Amino acid sequence: MQFGQLGVFFERNEGDLVLESPDGEDHPATVRLEAWDAPPPDPGAPWRPVEDTTIEGGTGFVTVGSVAEEASRRLIIGPPHFLYGVTAHVQQGEELPEFIFEEEFERAWEERAPERWLIRFWPLRDVFDPARHARPDRAHGRRPRAVEVPVSAAEHWPVARLGHRQAALHKQLARQGMTMADFLTAQGLPPDMPFDRWQAAMAEREAPALAEREGWPHWLTELVKKYPQIIGHWHRLPDTVEQWASEGREERVRDLAESLHTAEILSPDGGAFTADIHAYEPQPGGTYRGWRWDYANRPAHETFGVDRRVVCHDTMSGKVLVTGIVTVLGRDRQGGYEVRDATPAEAARLRCAEAAWSEPDEMAG
Repeated sequence: MQFGQLGVFFERNEGDLVLESPDGEDHPATVRLEAWDAPPPDPGAPWRPVEDTTIEGGTGFVTVGSVAEEASRRLIIGPPHFLYGVTAHVQQGEELPEFIFEEEFERAWEERAPERWLIRFWPLRDVFDPARHARPDRAHGRRPRAVEVPVSAAEHWPVARLGHRQAALHKQLARQGMTMADFLTAQGLPPDMPFDRWQAAMAEREAPALAEREGWPHWLTELVKKYPQIIGHWHRLPDTVEQWASEGREERVRDLAESLHTAEILSPDGGAFTADIHAYEPQPGGTYRGWRWDYANRPAHETFGVDRRVVCHDTMSGKVLVTGIVTVLGRDRQGGYEVRDATPAEAARLRCAEAAWSEPDEMAG
């Protein structure tokens, strides 16, 4: 942690949170981020409270890291454009002996128990404003019209629901009379381990046997151990990745692991399809109008189930240009986007933004 400051950065939001380290400058620290659906209980000793505030959560994604370095892994704390409660607690790093030889200092500093942080978030209320949060790409000089703005509750958003795999495991454990904490303890794991970390731990255990069976190169085996989320998806890496420099390979694997984790949280029911998005830098979790050419006889429920419109029919190809309201999960390998149908709360915000920013002739049409 450089300069003794830990930054919590909220994507597409002007306000960030800067926390002062009790250990001063230039030292290692471990950080645990937790997303709650209600105010969490006090963690108690030895945690010491250092922050209790509210902040707008931007897209619902946060990153954390030293203010002088690139931030680390992203966390989805909840739905976009909500006001969030935030608390931060710290445990100071282990004290060094009062008297220590200079040549022993560096080793003692590196081996000591590091400073620990616990940062928690929970949604308070919907603060979506189409004038601030949903400006069109070419809105310069324009003013939005006054419209009724929908207000949603956090539980209306997919990020508040269990993923289908987690829900299935919970049901299975309930039938056996077990809790998730019991299950984790029986496996020799911490009882409060998050589900995604449990999945990663299981994948890491399976990786060596799978690598041997499928004949993975050494570099892939090592990266799967480090990023076990990709264990069933490594084939999505570029065909030429083996020729890349090691730093480039790891960056690509890290990006794939993060995108898989994000997509699973944003789409707990697992349904997805591909579409074009004509917007400036569409972001995972953002809701837009998607577009694609589809065969005219394709079942309508397979793509664009929300506000589906057939815009054009190409007689010669037998295809139709279709649009609908979707939420982005991430990029696909062909340069388009992996999306799912928008939920009612997401679609209501987009319709609100369209009404607020539309021109009079568009409204009349």
